[in-house]
Amino acid sequence: MLTARVEMSLIPMLTRVTILPPPRVGARPRLERDLPHLQVDQLPPAWAVEELLARSLEIPCIRSKQSRMARPGSHALYLPGEFALGPPEAFIDGHEFCHLHPLPEGSIHLTLPQVLRDEVVRLGWGEPHPIAEIGILTSLVTVYAPRDPQEIDAVLGLIGQSCRFAQGRSQALNGGEHGRREVR
Repeated sequence: MLTARVEMSLIPMLTRVTILPPPRVGARPRLERDLPHLQVDQLPPAWAVEELLARSLEIPCIRSKQSRMARPGSHALYLPGEFALGPPEAFIDGHEFCHLHPLPEGSIHLTLPQVLRDEVVRLGWGEPHPIAEIGILTSLVTVYAPRDPQEIDAVLGLIGQSCRFAQGRSQALNGGEHGRREVR
C-alpha cells in the first residue's frame, strides 16, 4: 500500500513516481518578500536542519558545496555532470538544483516541475520564489523549514523529487484522491 510518507530507503527506487506528502499542519510561516527570500518565523530546531542535510547527502549522486546563489553557510545540492541530465529549468546555478539555508532560518530553495510545484504550494509546504513569480526561474520554489521528524521526511521527499527532475526523470503520483499525473 502506498502512503504519503517517503521513507529514505524508497528514494533510490522512486524513479518513476512521486508520493506527495500530506498537507502541512498549521499556518504558513512568514517569508521576506524581498531577496533573499528567507523564512522569518516558525524557525526550525538546529537538529532538524542538521538531519535534513545529512539525509539529503545520503541520496545517491548528490554532492554538496557552498551555494553561489545563497548566503554564506548555505549548502548547494548538485549533481556531477554525468547525472545532470534534466532540462535547464531544473537547475538554479550550474548543476545545483537545491540549496538549504543555514540556521537560524533553515528554509530550502529547490526546483520542481510545474505539477509538483503546484502541489507543494497547494499542500502548504512552500510558495513560489519571488524570481519565479516574475518569470526568471519559474521552476524555483521556497520550501518551509522542517519543524519535526515527519516534516523532515516530507521535505526530504521533495528534495528527492527535485533531484530526479535534475536527473531528467520524474513522474508524479499522489497516493490520495488526485491520481497519477505525468511530469514534463
